[in-house]
Amino acid sequence: MRVRVVCVLFYIHCAYAQVLYDAYFGTPLKNERSTFLNFINATSSCVIRVKPCNQHEGRRVDGTCANPKYPSRGGNTLRTSLNGSDLPSTRLLRTKLLSDGHPTDHNFNNLASHFGVFATIDNIDLTGILRYTPVSDCCVGNTPNRVNPQCISIPVAADDPYLRRTGVRCMNLTRMPTFQERGCISNAIPAERYNLVTPLLDLSVVYGFTNERERQIREYKDGLLISEKRNVAEYPPGTARDCIGNKRPIENICYEFGDTMGGNINSGVTLVTLWFFREHNRLAHKLAEINPCWTDQQLFETARYINIAEWQHLFYYELMADLLGRENAMRTGIIYDTQGYVNDFDENYEPGVYHEYIVGSRWFHTFQDGRSDLYSSRGYYLGSRTAVDDALRSGILELNNTEADLTQGAFRQPSHKFDYVIDPDMAERIAGELHTALDLSAVDIARGRDQGLQPYNQYRKLCGLPYAHKFEDFHDVIFPDKVEQMRRIYYDVNDVDLMAAIYSEKLIDGGFVGPTLFCIIVQNMLQWRRNEIRSCKAIPSMDLTKWTDERCSHKDNKQNDYEKEHMQYSSSPYESWES
Repeated sequence: MRVRVVCVLFYIHCAYAQVLYDAYFGTPLKNERSTFLNFINATSSCVIRVKPCNQHEGRRVDGTCANPKYPSRGGNTLRTSLNGSDLPSTRLLRTKLLSDGHPTDHNFNNLASHFGVFATIDNIDLTGILRYTPVSDCCVGNTPNRVNPQCISIPVAADDPYLRRTGVRCMNLTRMPTFQERGCISNAIPAERYNLVTPLLDLSVVYGFTNERERQIREYKDGLLISEKRNVAEYPPGTARDCIGNKRPIENICYEFGDTMGGNINSGVTLVTLWFFREHNRLAHKLAEINPCWTDQQLFETARYINIAEWQHLFYYELMADLLGRENAMRTGIIYDTQGYVNDFDENYEPGVYHEYIVGSRWFHTFQDGRSDLYSSRGYYLGSRTAVDDALRSGILELNNTEADLTQGAFRQPSHKFDYVIDPDMAERIAGELHTALDLSAVDIARGRDQGLQPYNQYRKLCGLPYAHKFEDFHDVIFPDKVEQMRRIYYDVNDVDLMAAIYSEKLIDGGFVGPTLFCIIVQNMLQWRRNEIRSCKAIPSMDLTKWTDERCSHKDNKQNDYEKEHMQYSSSPYESWES
């Protein structure tokens, strides 16, 4: 009892105590470093404020405390050829290694690709595309701008097989934001990408990635997210400003998700985000019925925790198990063949995401279809929408039954096939009407250079493949015709880009990725699984009736006493699960 009294006396102090962490190094901020950041007015963007983590608290909305040992974790020139010249145009590489086309794969439906893109947006910041998508000076005069240090424009050859008659000779592209650009770290250190989004599988698209944003989207009643009923369905408020693709005045809705840009980026992602948004409120309502004495905070945190666990289970045990091959996923420890609790938490794994994963997972762009089919509930085909023209255009969903028809189409329409062919809209006009031409796969290869990734040969060595001394050594995992194209384009075997090779490797047995990408994905998946003290591995049960808190069954005034006690002393609704 005395311990509890002491906590009450210092409750206010404890609640607001914070530790300042260096956003770049992930370590507590030192005085000299703090003085430097204050001097250059960069404290706000280079420092993460973390309230002390409780031992079993788990990941917060802002991404902190996923691993108590690393609580805060959640511009130089591009690489050149070995002969000193620029590396070859990524557009040239794309047109030689990938073709345009519409092949379909009945192993997967379009819904699988929606979840894949959603997973990417859940842990990767998209704001960098705003630098070049709406407006950019990186192709002034239809030639690459070599003066602006932010530009990494993509040259287009005069004999380009698809664009030769368009006159397009340059594609806009800018570098991603870095810690150096924001003044967090010296330019003498290799550039490190600055990521606003929490680098975890935590539904930040739904809940946001800052505590301030979380406060804005919560109802603060019964653990709910703010919602509105429209057309007999539940939606977030539709007042966000990110939907620049809306055709006004008819299309006015833009959803106030936790991450408004990520959640509204395209119709497939918006559908998935809406489902998890609604699932949170369904869980909160059910938990409130089961445990009427729980506070709003308990209901919100528990519903959020279960929702994230459902998402992680879908990601690991359904999507990735099928894409990597279930046996491969089990063999490497990504999933387990058990119904019980799996505890593989390791405090030595820092929360985060590898640059190689950010770039390499772009392989799944070949999985995306540029068309979104619409079907009735009875399975009748109703038509198709062009996906790139529906980017940042959420206003379409509540018109003409479009949400329901796209939902039916998502699981009825087969996905694009994994066969080194990319959808023409993805390859030529990913930015829709905003750009005359923009090649998504060429951008993918360029992003590897932008983020300072090593040549493909280095990753072969890391992933257990023989180090290549000549192009013919790539024949073990890359088709000979693609190796020949690389030999003609690259000066040296050690010039080959990681992403260009990922787009060319043969698929592994039982999976839909090449061996190097498989190696990268496994490493990142294990990092995610093991760095969280609480994840889908630790969820007590998906049967909500088993979440009954016996203390809520007490009658008389004990309920009020319980609520007061819990608001004062409990920092987490999960304490009772540990006992």
